[in-house]
Amino acid sequence: MRGALLLLLLPLAGRCTVTVLNCQSVPGSLVQIDAGSGQVFGVAGGGGIVTLLGGVWSQLPGALTHVTVGPAGVWGVNIHQMIFGWNGASWVQKPGGLMQIDAGGVQYLAGVNANQGVFCLSSPNLAFNWPEIGGRMSYYSCGPLGCWALNSTDDIHFRLGVSPGSCVGTGWQHVPGKLSVIEVGTDGSVYGVTRQGTALRRDGITDLNQTGVSWTELQYKCYKFRHVTYDLSLVWLITTEGAIFRCDV
Repeated sequence: MRGALLLLLLPLAGRCTVTVLNCQSVPGSLVQIDAGSGQVFGVAGGGGIVTLLGGVWSQLPGALTHVTVGPAGVWGVNIHQMIFGWNGASWVQKPGGLMQIDAGGVQYLAGVNANQGVFCLSSPNLAFNWPEIGGRMSYYSCGPLGCWALNSTDDIHFRLGVSPGSCVGTGWQHVPGKLSVIEVGTDGSVYGVTRQGTALRRDGITDLNQTGVSWTELQYKCYKFRHVTYDLSLVWLITTEGAIFRCDV
C-alpha cells in the first residue's frame, strides 16, 4: 500500500523507515538522470544525452558520462573528463576536468575528478578557476542548504561552512550510512542509492539541522536502483537494468 511504513535496520545507517512509492514507468532506458529547476536530463548507455520535453525524451548532440541541471544551468562531463555547458543549442567546452559534476547549489558548480579531488566554483559566470576544497571524494552534490559528498568506501560527508556566496566551506562532517550515489534537490532535500541498489531519502533536514536525522528507504515493487534524483515533488529512479520511473512523494 502507498505510504505503508515498516521498520528495519540498515548496516551502519541506524534506524530507518520504509516508504512504498507510487510510481509510473517512463519510456526509455538511462544510466544516469538529473532533475532540477523544473527540467530533467539523462544519459543513455552509449553516452547519448536526452532531455524531457512535453513528456517525450528529446535527443541532444554529443556524448557524456554525467549530466546535471539546476540553478547553475545545464552541465556535463564526458569520458575524457572534459566539462561542457549547454547554451540551449550546443555544448560549449569549459576549462578544467571532472569525472562527476553538479549544478544544484544556489549558484554553485561542483564536482570531483578522477583523483577524487573535490572542486567547487561559486559562480560559473566568472572565470573558470576551479578551487580545490580539500578531502578525497568520489561524488559531490550541492543544494541551497549545503553540499554532500561520498568517498571511495561510500562513506557520507556533509561540507561545513558553505554559504550562499561561497561553496568552499571549512571542513567535513561524517553522516551515518553508506551510499554510492548522492543527489541534493533544488529545495535542499537529499536522496541516494546504496551499492546494493537501495534508494534512500534523508529526513529531518532544516535550516537549523542541515544534516537531518534519519534515512527512509524508498521501495517500488522489487526493483533495485542505480540512480536517483528529485525535483518538484517527484522522485526519478533508474533501475539497475536502465528502466526509468517517475514517483510521487
